[in-house]
Amino acid sequence: MDIVSLKKYIFEEHKVEYVLKEIGCHDIKYHSNKEKEYFSCANYNGNNLYAINVKNNPYLNVKNWTREKEFDENADIITLVEYNKKLSFVEAIKYLHKILGLDFKWNGKPKKKSKENKDILNIGLEIFTKYSCKKRVNVSDIHVLKEELLYDYVPLLYIGWFREGVMHRSAKKFGLAYSYMRNRIIIPHRYWLTGELIGINARTTIDNYEEFNIKKYWITPSYQKSKNLYGLWENRETIEKAGYAVVYEAEKSVLKRDSLLDNTGVALSGHTISEEQVRILIGLNVEIVIAMDKDVCIEEIRFLCEKFYRIRKTSYIYDNYDLLNKKDSPADARNKDYQFLFNHRIFYDTKEHRKYVRSLEEK
Repeated sequence: MDIVSLKKYIFEEHKVEYVLKEIGCHDIKYHSNKEKEYFSCANYNGNNLYAINVKNNPYLNVKNWTREKEFDENADIITLVEYNKKLSFVEAIKYLHKILGLDFKWNGKPKKKSKENKDILNIGLEIFTKYSCKKRVNVSDIHVLKEELLYDYVPLLYIGWFREGVMHRSAKKFGLAYSYMRNRIIIPHRYWLTGELIGINARTTIDNYEEFNIKKYWITPSYQKSKNLYGLWENRETIEKAGYAVVYEAEKSVLKRDSLLDNTGVALSGHTISEEQVRILIGLNVEIVIAMDKDVCIEEIRFLCEKFYRIRKTSYIYDNYDLLNKKDSPADARNKDYQFLFNHRIFYDTKEHRKYVRSLEEK
């Protein structure tokens, strides 16, 4: 079974929790809400109950908040097996086949070592390039879509979102539309720097979509959300005048706050942040206010703040006052409650940094 098929098997056969137990992770919990499904657990040699997040999808992406050096942006459940069991990549694949009762067959062909003696300076340059040079995104790297794609949809605000507080002026500003053919809300994503259309996120409006095997979101295949921030093109001028940017998870949070005449929001399109998104936010030269959903643990929030620590003024909104429901975004709160939470936001100073460091030491 190849790697893609193996991960797909683990996902479809509901074997994620079983694998986590087998490799020594503990305090495993399953989380599901409107935006995401994932498992949280502690490292086999740690006691931070939310140290690891495993996305419940065919890719089984893994984020290890207390082992950042060993787990990069491409880490998955195989990476976790390698780390926990001290195995090589191939050995980890073989181990997974064994515990799942599958036949193992490896078709990978190892590269032949060159018999030529390489110049030591060239070897050093190769190592530096591989591990030290991170590619920055250029405008020319962005795949631009034709504006005519939006002509297939009706420029209409979905009634359900209107009832939740999204106003017509915001729908028009951000170009929201509706697809009657597919029963989906159309959310255009524009490149933060030039305003060109680079992606479309289509959200289903069908109730109980899981029972019909319908995807909640359909995103343009060429769109790489890690290279962009939703809402920054539309809100950048206001953000620079206000002196801060509020970073949410979802597009709807940006739209809700914009409907209340608060034009300072951007969205990650998830609760993880890429290095490119970090660079974009740092480049704004404003305060970074992290405003994740209530069900995101404090360790994850501090991890996000660490990206900007001592580079930009940083703070985070955290509901210590029980004003939000379990899975709410701060943007879901009544305006006066949001203003209260914003005014009582926690600034990420040396004291907060030390709390984050202590949480790593407790692993």
